[in-house]
Amino acid sequence: MSDPTLFSYIFLGIQVGLLAFGCYFLVITFFGFGKIPKTSRCEPISRFLLLVPAHNEEAVIENLVDNLMNDLAYPKNLYTVCVIADNCTDDTAAIARSYGAEVIENTTPPDHPKGKPWAILAALNYVGDQLTDYYDAIAVFDADNLVDSNYLQRMNSHLLSGERVIQCYLDSKNPTDNHTTLGYAIAYYSMNRMWQLAKYRLGLPNAIGGTGFCIATSVIDEIGWTARSLTEDLEFTIQCIQHGIQVTWCHTTRVYDEKPVSFKASLVQRLRWCRGHWDVAFRYIPKLLFRAVTKLDHRALDGAIYLAMPSIMLIIALMWTLFFIGVLIFDQPVFQLLPLWAWIFLWILTRVYLLIFCSIDAEVKYGKIEAVLALMFFNLTYVPLSFWGMLTFRNKTWVRTEHTRAISHTPTRDRDRE
Repeated sequence: MSDPTLFSYIFLGIQVGLLAFGCYFLVITFFGFGKIPKTSRCEPISRFLLLVPAHNEEAVIENLVDNLMNDLAYPKNLYTVCVIADNCTDDTAAIARSYGAEVIENTTPPDHPKGKPWAILAALNYVGDQLTDYYDAIAVFDADNLVDSNYLQRMNSHLLSGERVIQCYLDSKNPTDNHTTLGYAIAYYSMNRMWQLAKYRLGLPNAIGGTGFCIATSVIDEIGWTARSLTEDLEFTIQCIQHGIQVTWCHTTRVYDEKPVSFKASLVQRLRWCRGHWDVAFRYIPKLLFRAVTKLDHRALDGAIYLAMPSIMLIIALMWTLFFIGVLIFDQPVFQLLPLWAWIFLWILTRVYLLIFCSIDAEVKYGKIEAVLALMFFNLTYVPLSFWGMLTFRNKTWVRTEHTRAISHTPTRDRDRE
């Protein structure tokens, strides 16, 4: 890249592409404002199988099973709590049984793939034909979760309105432990409203978020459970888009999980997410684009754009790298679509924009400056993780996030009145 002119045009092209993507995302976020769409109240009819994949989760499984068995405002005869004790070597199975859950003890050979998608598959195989004969839907939770009491009420209403795959609001049990957990929480608060709720209003496909999602058993019967990546939730989302099945959103019930307190544990978890995202992106973006062109399916195009988000992050990092190279090495200004002060203004504006969205839904108090710094650091560390995840996406070794605290949580608002 010895020609400054070529260098400048490349830099300009990157800016144009980023501005186009940025405008697309920005327009979507506008629809996150306003009142939450109401879901009609329906009589409890749907039968649910609640699946909890768990590998050595004796420290936290008690709280979740007790929560599911005793706190859900839904007829007990219409749902079953099933814990999948997946290759456990502790008392996870015994504790779950003592609180009334059914337990599937799944033991596989050492060379068999491990992880959440395989545990879910083992449970579905175990239930067999009874899944569609007896249950209307399954819901999946992680062992460290707690769930709002109105969860099944809301899922029942969404199912009876014709929706078949529903993701609920993702919240945190420990947002203010330290800067790491606060970074997670702010990222989720913003995505829940700026992205998930906004896309639901626009009729665009939502994304399954790993826990708290509900799937009609007719969908499992139609497309099966073949998600095997490190981000099985994302892969199943894309499979639904390919089959023309809309993933939707419920903003008025929440699932709470424990975010990693250790920065190292956070890096390990997010590297797994990055590897899984790249794996799904490389395999499915061409298929989505083909569907978008041949069937004029704008939802497939939106799915492809969503899968491309990690590459956008790397391109932004590349743009700033090129900017400093152009100034320091070539000692001359590069072509700028917008002046530097405008990019800085937009960056500050988006931080304020994020805090406005987050303050609407957050149930805990946090320092605004602290939140901005935590989110900045959270996003900044995603850049090397995304780059390394791209280079190592074929590594599908599942590294579980350890949970050691049985955190209790009581919502501070009655969302049934929203």
